[in-house]
Amino acid sequence: MKTRPQFSLLFLLAFILLVSLACITSTKSPDATATQPPVPTQVPQEPTQPPVQPTVPPTEVPTVAPTTPPTEPPTAIPQPSPTPFPQPTAAPTEAPVVEETSVPYYTEEFDSAPANWSYFTTSGDEEKMDLYTENGQMVFDLEGDNQWVYLLYDDYIYGDVYLQAQAENRGQNDNNISLICRYTDAEGWYEFNVYNSGVYDILVYSEYYGEYRTLYDGGSKNIKTGRDTNVYSAICEGNELSLYINGVLERTVKDNTYKLPDGQVGIGVSSFQNLPIIVKYDYVMIDVP
Repeated sequence: MKTRPQFSLLFLLAFILLVSLACITSTKSPDATATQPPVPTQVPQEPTQPPVQPTVPPTEVPTVAPTTPPTEPPTAIPQPSPTPFPQPTAAPTEAPVVEETSVPYYTEEFDSAPANWSYFTTSGDEEKMDLYTENGQMVFDLEGDNQWVYLLYDDYIYGDVYLQAQAENRGQNDNNISLICRYTDAEGWYEFNVYNSGVYDILVYSEYYGEYRTLYDGGSKNIKTGRDTNVYSAICEGNELSLYINGVLERTVKDNTYKLPDGQVGIGVSSFQNLPIIVKYDYVMIDVP
């Protein structure tokens, strides 16, 4: 039959036409408006910079005015010479009545600290000594070696004079006691020394030469050595100097060199190497020769 092949040819031409259209459609350029993935919007950011620190003015150290020292000078320790006699270390229960002497010749019994006596030293550390009255005695308490301590009567000066003292040794047997006459700062003094070892000497201290000079020395059997009590006397009359020990005249010497005219009288105690030295004076008598 002739109708069957025509149908087939028409069918084939329609198929080819459809295929051609499909190819033409697939070969067209894509539309510029075609959907594409969205580009993320970037938010513009300012460039990162380190944080700016606020400007802080440097801290200034406050100016402190220097402390001005007080204008008043420190209190100086007075150093009188000769030194007034110190008051007793222990206060008595009743205030002692100190009577001022108005006569040149009298006996001082040291019932209380005398206001008209003063001391001085020529050797040793004053911090290691003590002077005080106790039980009616003047006590020399020396705790340092080579201390030479003197106690002067201040009210009068004497030319010719008799001086007597009773002294008790209560310390080591290495000391001497002294009686002095005609003491002045300008010229010096005469000194009678009795040592607890059994010897004695008569000296002059010259301010001109600045030293002690021996007029005589010797030994005596009249000295009670050790812890005992002795009575010593000295006479200064004209140019003659006499020493008595327990009522016995030991020696009289003449001074034709220094010729000290007049001055104060006094007593003294000296230490040497063995300590302590404790000497107690019961009394000092000042009289005419």
